[in-house]
Amino acid sequence: MKAALMMATYNRLDLTKRMLKSLFETTTIPFSLIIVDNGSEDGTVEFLKDYQWPCDAHLIFNEANKGIAVARNQTLKKADEIGTDWFCTIDNDVEMPKGWLKQCIDILKANKSYGGIGVNMEPAPYPIVTRNGCTFQDKPQGNLGTACMVFPKAVHQMLGFFTTEYGLYGEEDADWGMRTRVCGFKLGYIQEMGNHFGDGEVDTGAYRDFKTESHRRNLAAFNRNCAAYHRRQKPLYIPYRDEVVKNER
Repeated sequence: MKAALMMATYNRLDLTKRMLKSLFETTTIPFSLIIVDNGSEDGTVEFLKDYQWPCDAHLIFNEANKGIAVARNQTLKKADEIGTDWFCTIDNDVEMPKGWLKQCIDILKANKSYGGIGVNMEPAPYPIVTRNGCTFQDKPQGNLGTACMVFPKAVHQMLGFFTTEYGLYGEEDADWGMRTRVCGFKLGYIQEMGNHFGDGEVDTGAYRDFKTESHRRNLAAFNRNCAAYHRRQKPLYIPYRDEVVKNER
């Protein structure tokens, strides 16, 4: 069982430190960790270079902020290179329950109709179901939060990479979820909730304003893409891209 955990960092060093502490305390099976830093200027780069990694770690340092979708693609490409059966996107400001990764993989192994299982960082849980001996949250609509989302190699091979059409920050996670559902897969979360401690009161200021404006600006493009995916007017498979591209209309 090979799993690759893929994380992007961009400043917020204190949050990254807290997240890593939780990660190594709660992950009970071996994994590789791939981190792409998007040009942090707060000591994150030096911290990552000096950290004594208790796992197989791969670090990539961008000179400037290439955006979250590009960073996720860089981690996906690296995961392909090192070889893995399971992929997991993870944010640098979350905490997971004990044994979370094994639970996600066990659910996916037993339930081939699910294309992704994650840890719920949303405000409320979803309906609890028991299927093929696994009890978990079934999310009937929408995407999984890529703050912690596990998916198998087969799904990656179908969908390729994250779209970079939405700019430095935006709907790449919702786009991934939409393509997963159009492929016929279901989505869900493990039963226990996670903690997105980088959200809420600490998520304020200029960067929060930037994210809010990005979501607003991207909404029309996302809706157009959803319609195109459903009508099969736009490919569900997205090739590797390491730069932001303009939305394809």
